Amino acid sequence: MAYRNFRFADLSQQFGIRQTTGPLFSAKPALVEPSAFLLESIRLARTTPLTTEKAVSEALVFPVLREIKIRNADLVELFSGENLEADRQRGLNGECDFIFTKTPGAVELQAPILTITEAKRGDIENPRSLAQAAAQLCGARIFNQNHGQPVEMMYGFCTSGYEWVALQLTDSIVTIDSERYSIQNLPQLLGILQHVLDLSR
Repeated sequence: MAYRNFRFADLSQQFGIRQTTGPLFSAKPALVEPSAFLLESIRLARTTPLTTEKAVSEALVFPVLREIKIRNADLVELFSGENLEADRQRGLNGECDFIFTKTPGAVELQAPILTITEAKRGDIENPRSLAQAAAQLCGARIFNQNHGQPVEMMYGFCTSGYEWVALQLTDSIVTIDSERYSIQNLPQLLGILQHVLDLSR
């Protein structure tokens, strides 16, 4: 089993993880205005057919995360398409679309992992998509622990490129945020991504 094969029932049975849904953030994070470069990148992306997860990931998701990386260049590093080997025997292994780590300038994946983003071309409300994102959070937590850099509260995102949903792993509970964030409202989307990085650090 790899991250993509997990269901929430598997997470419960193997790791005692319980899933719930509710508001993750008690206060609305500050808005972050997008750069002209990001706005142009998104505009150009909409002129091309985004028919695969790879296309969505490259054209819509990466530019947004790169914007956050640039804003936090001295604090974090952004990795794309890295394998996250946490516990192969229990299926916590496989490729993750995007990973933020607290290791600016690193050229290979290092702990501590702060957030993970999984890009999906299809419906992010699909339980299988959300379970994969939750499994990756479990893997990230174990990866951090194995490398002596534990992070108490792990955050992740699942996105179609157009809509984003946040997840939080604390103790044995994965909470799926009840709010959705849209690329149509970039200041709000960038604001929540920045807020999650601030909480993770």
